[in-house]
Amino acid sequence: MAPIISIKDLTVCYGSNQALTDFSTDLYRGDFVALLGTNGSGKTTILRSIAGFVKPTAGSVRVFGIETTAGIGKGIRKNIGYVPQAHSIDPRAPFSVADVVAIGRFGTVGMGRRLSPKDKELIQRSLRDTGIAHLADRPIGHLSGGERQKVQIARALCQTPQVLLLDEPTAHIDVKTQDELMDLFKNLHDEHGITIVLVMHDIHNLPPQCNRSIILSAGRTVYDDDARGVSPRAILSHLNGARPAQRMQKSATGAERRRRHG
Repeated sequence: MAPIISIKDLTVCYGSNQALTDFSTDLYRGDFVALLGTNGSGKTTILRSIAGFVKPTAGSVRVFGIETTAGIGKGIRKNIGYVPQAHSIDPRAPFSVADVVAIGRFGTVGMGRRLSPKDKELIQRSLRDTGIAHLADRPIGHLSGGERQKVQIARALCQTPQVLLLDEPTAHIDVKTQDELMDLFKNLHDEHGITIVLVMHDIHNLPPQCNRSIILSAGRTVYDDDARGVSPRAILSHLNGARPAQRMQKSATGAERRRRHG
């Protein structure tokens, strides 16, 4: 099976800061991948590169077989749901929850176009799937952090994406809401076959359906293999001082991954 996302020798610099160095990996349909690493290790840069928001300094990113180095087209982007890190919202913002979720459909059908009954049903389904249908008419600025995060996930889901990119979706929210979100991601993966890339800090709370871990340190890959193939203690030890070249375990080769997904 061919990968749906293929990243080769990706290097990204922000001015003089090199955020990512020679990063390569293949993602396959149905993968559930955890991106792990300390702050500044390059996790968010990988997500933004896949989504087409970052122009690589070197290397390439192919999504659904199309080179995206020079920019990502609407036909590709609408198949990628991207949920950035949570951010504060002005409580005076004049938008309801349903308004914000509907943005996901406008990104697919085009801004200013009338939403069809099917579009409206997808919005309602996304609200139900994320457990926030009862908040549809509430102002977005009047929600808790966990509720706002569910709104952003619902917005991404109503695009009906094939790939869902989640940047620390459980950060700064209570444990109960974290568990609810993890259950939601599990259902999306199991029931809809969505490929998920999840940035995490909590290495002790990997979702059970997560099949791969990619661990980064200082913008380089130090592990890319079975999510259960390395202990949390080994991960912590590596992130707290080991050099990137000192890999914890030999990463799976492309041939090995193709056999797994064939």
